[in-house]
Amino acid sequence: MIRGLYTAASGMLSAMRRMELVTNNLANAQTVGFKQDRSALSTFDEVMILQDGTPAATTRNQELGQLGMAAVAEEPMIDFTQGAIQETSRDFDLALEGPGFFTVQTPDGVRYTRDGGFTRDALGRMTTTEGHLLLDTAGNPITIPAGKMQVNEDGTVRVEDQPIAQINVVEFTLDQPLRKVGANEFAPRNDGDQPRASAGTAVHQSSIEISNLDMAGAQTTMLELQRAYQASQRLIQYQDEMVGRAVNEIARPIG
Repeated sequence: MIRGLYTAASGMLSAMRRMELVTNNLANAQTVGFKQDRSALSTFDEVMILQDGTPAATTRNQELGQLGMAAVAEEPMIDFTQGAIQETSRDFDLALEGPGFFTVQTPDGVRYTRDGGFTRDALGRMTTTEGHLLLDTAGNPITIPAGKMQVNEDGTVRVEDQPIAQINVVEFTLDQPLRKVGANEFAPRNDGDQPRASAGTAVHQSSIEISNLDMAGAQTTMLELQRAYQASQRLIQYQDEMVGRAVNEIARPIG
């Protein structure tokens, strides 16, 4: 394959994949507890360029240096930095300040989320907007009886000043311990990192954590990716024209 076409095509593909990531981030700018994805470019393995211009059998190839073939978009990394906390007037809205996650029960097993926009179902249980049950430290759904509910910073849930449960807020050790599984929830990456109680996370009632998306940065990145895609597209057109001219010159009759 012609190296210039390969390099330009890989640039277009990388820009397209990163554009999809930025577009998804922008689409979730108003999603409660959303954590943006970040991605960067890396090069394929470099190859050694050798000079082989002598017919002498005793002369070895001479190393000229390394050549990078193309770039590729790396696997997205989740940005778990804290989002701003916004006060609301709803008692069931909860926000986390710190590295912790709420623990919820889903049909696919236990999942983790920063989305504290909870509600109460017909049985009085606290649920996410998807209907997934919020769990306490014993692994049971939290049922709220009639009365005024209060939530302390340590996650203790009180109704009419009587404690009824403690929200299971956990954290992880690794830098990228979780993967996104939809519904604004996370699942472990199966690398052995186990959740533990998060003593350094405070729960704030009648508040939500808004998305940690850097809106200005995302829009700037989108413009940069559009220009990079268009530049790679023009390079492919130039390469195609050059190949066409070369083929015509070779095919032209001599004399």
